Amino acid sequence: MAAEQGSFRKASARLGVRESTISRQIRDLEDALGSSLFLRTRAGVALTQAGESFVQRARCALTQIDFAIRDVGAIGRGSRGVIRIGLFSSLATGFVASLIGQFMADHKEVQLEFLEGDHLELIPAVRRHQLDIAFMTEPHEIEDFSSIRLWTEQVYVVLSKADALASRSEIAWSDIRRRRFIVTEIAPGRDIEALLFRHLSSLGHRPDIQRNRVSRQTLMQLVACGQGITLASESITETPFAGVAYRRLVGCRLPFCGIWSDENDNPAFRRLLSMANLLSRVESNAVVRRPHTH
Repeated sequence: MAAEQGSFRKASARLGVRESTISRQIRDLEDALGSSLFLRTRAGVALTQAGESFVQRARCALTQIDFAIRDVGAIGRGSRGVIRIGLFSSLATGFVASLIGQFMADHKEVQLEFLEGDHLELIPAVRRHQLDIAFMTEPHEIEDFSSIRLWTEQVYVVLSKADALASRSEIAWSDIRRRRFIVTEIAPGRDIEALLFRHLSSLGHRPDIQRNRVSRQTLMQLVACGQGITLASESITETPFAGVAYRRLVGCRLPFCGIWSDENDNPAFRRLLSMANLLSRVESNAVVRRPHTH
């Protein structure tokens, strides 16, 4: 202010403080810096070369501080920031896609980062605070986490269109208990295996499972060629594969949840969680089953 007004007296009048106070504070600053900032004359004051350099840099610093204050406020309100999300590999569509689309429409300045994996990768990442939340099939036991069941998905049998069972609109467990199942060694292979053992063992059968170190796309090609059948959640069936049919598995739905650490205080994440909870209630009140004819 003193530099702009060219006078300590005028600066004191604008700021509403005593001239002696301004003069003393500037003198203390000059003593601390070891250099004169103002050239003092009877006509007023003018910046020295050192003073001009100091004022220029000080203004830049104040601008950055102002930006920092605004950013911190926005992050604290959840309107800006970063959310790190873990995704079970089958969740590119469906509930999670709707959630992300709605959230980004309302929070354009929040950055979302994603990590795809299975339980063995996502749960430790949440524990190490590398992820804010992970969306996955519901684990049997969850320790040291908060969790909420958000949605369930119908399970489908995936088989070749040339398979005799493809002529049916739905399939029962008893229809496939003696069939060979092929799964990937990556997600969601382990969950499919667990599902098969849980249901077929209750029928007195040990499932015939062949594991393959292949992608989901390659797995579907193997199914189309008649190498075996597999299971898929509803979100996967949104993607058609040539030569493959999806048929509803009677009485089998897969629960999905979100898990997070109680220690997570990311405001943007809390907004995402609130929206997920709200969307979950809306989804549960609108039970819509769409037949698949792929």
